[in-house]
Amino acid sequence: MNLITDPWIPIHRANGKTERIVPWELTDRIDDNPILAVASPRPDFDGALTQFLIGLLQTTCTPSEDQWWDWHEIAPSTEELKVRFETVAHAFELEGGKAFMQDFNPEQLEKRFDIAALLIGSPPKGSSTDLFIKQDAVEQLCPHCAAAALFALQTQAPEGGRGYRTGMRGGGPLTTLVVGKQLWDTCWLNVLEASRYHAGAVSGITEAPDHFPWLAPTRTSESKPPAGVTTPVHVHPDQQFWSLPRRIRLVGEECELTPCDLCGTATERIFRSFLTRNYGVNYDGFEHPLSPHYKRDATLLPAHPGRDGIGYRDWLGLTENSPDGSHRPARVVTQFRNLIGEEGRLWAFGYDMDSNKARCWYEARMPILFVPPGCEDTFRKQVDSLVKAAEKVAGYLYNALKAALFGQTKIRGDLGSVKSELWKSTEAAFYPHVRDLRDAVQEEPLAHLILDSWHRTLRDTAFVLFDRYSRTGDFDAVDPGKIATARNSLGRALGGVPLKKILGLPKPPRKKSTSP
Repeated sequence: MNLITDPWIPIHRANGKTERIVPWELTDRIDDNPILAVASPRPDFDGALTQFLIGLLQTTCTPSEDQWWDWHEIAPSTEELKVRFETVAHAFELEGGKAFMQDFNPEQLEKRFDIAALLIGSPPKGSSTDLFIKQDAVEQLCPHCAAAALFALQTQAPEGGRGYRTGMRGGGPLTTLVVGKQLWDTCWLNVLEASRYHAGAVSGITEAPDHFPWLAPTRTSESKPPAGVTTPVHVHPDQQFWSLPRRIRLVGEECELTPCDLCGTATERIFRSFLTRNYGVNYDGFEHPLSPHYKRDATLLPAHPGRDGIGYRDWLGLTENSPDGSHRPARVVTQFRNLIGEEGRLWAFGYDMDSNKARCWYEARMPILFVPPGCEDTFRKQVDSLVKAAEKVAGYLYNALKAALFGQTKIRGDLGSVKSELWKSTEAAFYPHVRDLRDAVQEEPLAHLILDSWHRTLRDTAFVLFDRYSRTGDFDAVDPGKIATARNSLGRALGGVPLKKILGLPKPPRKKSTSP
């Protein structure tokens, strides 16, 4: 199977029908029945295959700014995309001597694994844990799903043991894409124009293996750093989309018509195992265009989802620079803000990884807002205060419930979930407040009213959650007096100076002394 010339990308159209397309059919029937999104059997495949199409466009169609605008306004024909994509078809054979995203020297790969191990979140043999699939539920994959699984693993590879390298952005990176109305729009909005894409790149690195590392012997990483490390000065920027951290070879077999265990497609070519070996390419120092980054000790690192998922607490770092400059959005988001200058939508997704274990898959949609020029710093500080206030209230709520239910005894049950509940319960109210702050950013009195409204939202939500959790019966019976005392303490904290200081609100008035 060739991933450029064969139909293998699962999609759904505006009329509700699903089908598989050749990649260059991305703009097929764009005026009357456009393709809306990838429609694969797994959410991580949806994200991976969308990145595959973006990478293909970036690799073969990197535009000048004028050319970027041309295709943004009028999509290219399928014929034009076909001509561009077929220039790299030789590097996209799923099997053969130089197989797509697989090791150049299969004879060196001595370990064999069942094909299920290619799927992130698949439980190890003998394990009782699983995320997307049960033990032994996937024993064979069709070529379409095998290709998607291979690309997803090489793009997001978690830790795999000694010498089994993580992906270029670390295991389970956070990916953020600007979302359009159609799949074409989504893909093109996340292609960088040439000056941004090649910024900082080393000229003269143009050999085919610099783009597609499987076309030459793997840059293995047995040597101690820095000798065994691959950095942006060693390869072409295209390799950001076609990285090779794992040394893998799929093992295909001819068969009678057999259904794929993931998508159900009947196939005469099946994959039940793969060969592997440690010490694939060890990447370092890349600022991948599809991931937000943060600074730690002056080093720029890619962001990853945390245990609490992806929510409005992350919004500033995903769509705007944080006020202190420690977090910045993906380069494609920055380009969108600079070129388009209007509101958009962001799709953020990724795994929460604990070493090589996928604890959860998270994804979220959130707005990208346009802020009047010259007001960005003020706006970011105000939004940051909303988030910090929510963090403060989550702590107040946790402490109040602990005092009400357990006092000084050891906590029994998952009381920490109440913090997550506060974030979830205030998510819907956050973005209207942010939009109001954006609209009132130059009018301080109005901004104070909006900040005060957010304060009331947090206070009211905290009381609702306190009352719910303290009386649900999920914990042992407690003293009603303790609950009343803790609730009063929560009320004082919610109306106190620290919280109002975060929001820049006036201090509560001092009570007049009643002493004679």
